[in-house]
Amino acid sequence: MTTYRISFRYQVNASQWQDDAKLVYPNWNGEPAEYDPITNNITVTFDTPQTPVDLGPLVRVELIPSP
Repeated sequence: MTTYRISFRYQVNASQWQDDAKLVYPNWNGEPAEYDPITNNITVTFDTPQTPVDLGPLVRVELIPSP
């Protein structure tokens, strides 16, 4: 399992955060993910490593180390 944290420099619409996740990972298809409105981050977990779309400085993607 590979988990990523997506951080945004703009406020994500809490009711449409899945759209923002699909911008970064267009092949995201219901894999485990959640949005934290306090930190304005999305975490998403894939079975295999994925390459995010580079959306420039407004979006940062980090690999979360496995425990």
